[in-house]
Amino acid sequence: MQCSISECKEKAIQTVKISFRETRNLCDGHFKLFKNKDIEHFPRFSKASDY
Repeated sequence: MQCSISECKEKAIQTVKISFRETRNLCDGHFKLFKNKDIEHFPRFSKASDY
């Protein structure tokens, strides 16, 4: 079984329910992205220079 993402040619490892009617087969990389979609990522800003 192949990953449902059109650009991906990897082997699917997990079937995930996207919505009420839709399911997708995801490879390892896309499954990790889907699993971590609700985690908030905070940006870190730094000074470019002292001028």
